[in-house]
Amino acid sequence: MTSERSVGIDCLRAVAIIWVLFYHFVPISLFNRGTHGVLLFFIISGYCISLSAENSRSAWHFYCKRVGRLLPALIVCGFLTTAFKHAAPQLIESSRLLPWCDYAYTLVALPTLNVLRIDYSPPDWAYWSLMVEFQFYVLCTAIVAIGLRSFLLPAVSVWCLVRFALSNPNTYSTNDFFAFFIAGLSIAALSAGHRRQALFGLATALFLECAHELLHYNQPSVPMEGWRLVTLSLGTLAVFLASQYEAPRWLRPVAFIGLISYPLYLIHQDVGKMILQALNIGDDLPSDLLVRAFALPTVLGSISWLVYRFVEEPYTKPLTAFLRDPSYWIRLLWEKLWPVTSSGR
Repeated sequence: MTSERSVGIDCLRAVAIIWVLFYHFVPISLFNRGTHGVLLFFIISGYCISLSAENSRSAWHFYCKRVGRLLPALIVCGFLTTAFKHAAPQLIESSRLLPWCDYAYTLVALPTLNVLRIDYSPPDWAYWSLMVEFQFYVLCTAIVAIGLRSFLLPAVSVWCLVRFALSNPNTYSTNDFFAFFIAGLSIAALSAGHRRQALFGLATALFLECAHELLHYNQPSVPMEGWRLVTLSLGTLAVFLASQYEAPRWLRPVAFIGLISYPLYLIHQDVGKMILQALNIGDDLPSDLLVRAFALPTVLGSISWLVYRFVEEPYTKPLTAFLRDPSYWIRLLWEKLWPVTSSGR
């Protein structure tokens, strides 16, 4: 792990991804709200986005860093998922199969918010959270672009309050997840000494979450229920503690799971189901439960570590640099391929 990473934050990422894995693969009622692990990811993302925006040279630089962070693993994990489905379509429901053109368009549709409005299927429907992430990134990019970088949290909060005021309980595309991002932004503001902004952000997050539940807003993926408020409250407290205190060294193995949590999230759902189907693993026997809870996450984690080690880690910064100034890297490649010699001058 690099020194700039927080062991505590990575441990929370580990909690979130284990939560999601158990939700999908371990048939125990204790984990039937495992989708809330994604909500914990959103809180962590809000905290990290604030730090990223603060250290970005421009709005475009900020967005390039977000795309550069997500795209390398997305390219590889999406390719592997699509390839597995084409190689063994009998192991997955027909509704989850997709053509290669949909995989390719996913790489364009997510960072552009599907600006072309083309109907497509992502390699895995777990990618719904990436759609929400990129919506939030675009909002933050716009706020930085108009010169409100120092007021990112209050600007996001006001935007969400206005959207809420203009919405109604039958609207699916409201800011129903943004409260979790705002909570993460608030922790970052509090850590930076901006207490008034932090209090305003936390109040906004709590108001939005409570209002959505009390007014019975519809949400097709995560039900509006009291458990969301519990996740918001405990998740915010956990991120705050992780940001303020250094995690003990013995938690580093747990932090490793958080380190590979992004490719693990991308690859886990449909590929995991295909592996279980290929091995004819049910959910009745104790041995089945052991496979689902330990063996399968280990296999998926090994794939995810390879993606992190050989794709995400080495290519995130180069891709960010290329997206920020493609012409520079094209010129550099041109000069390396066709160097100007003294005789040619």
